[in-house]
Amino acid sequence: MRITRDIKWAAALFLLLASVIVVAPGWPGATRAGEDDWLDAMVQAVLVEQTKEGAAGGVFTPYVSQLAMVRTHLINGESEAVYRAMNRFMEMLQAREAGISDEAADRLFDYCYLVTPARYHDVSRHLHRLSGHQAGTLSA
Repeated sequence: MRITRDIKWAAALFLLLASVIVVAPGWPGATRAGEDDWLDAMVQAVLVEQTKEGAAGGVFTPYVSQLAMVRTHLINGESEAVYRAMNRFMEMLQAREAGISDEAADRLFDYCYLVTPARYHDVSRHLHRLSGHQAGTLSA
């Protein structure tokens, strides 16, 4: 019964995100097709981590909300606000806000570096972390 409730919750969350993603054609500030694929990939990564966590998946709600804020700024063409919101997302991951596991936070942080265009996040955060991995320490 708990699994069914969790699946329904995840489905409702997915529908909410899908409604945020949809932009009416011709709407001022609408992004070009494919331009925000990186954000879709990031949202999907968070949802995958949420699924892995199972019952504790509610800890990912603030992360999904933050990415929804990023999408709003992206749709409105507010590049500076996208940059600030994505860096806030990374801060959340680094601080393990809402009790997110170290492993999930590290995976999402690393994935963020792979998919997010450099203009929308502080690349030096990632490079600093990667250099820590090479030295054998974590710096996130």
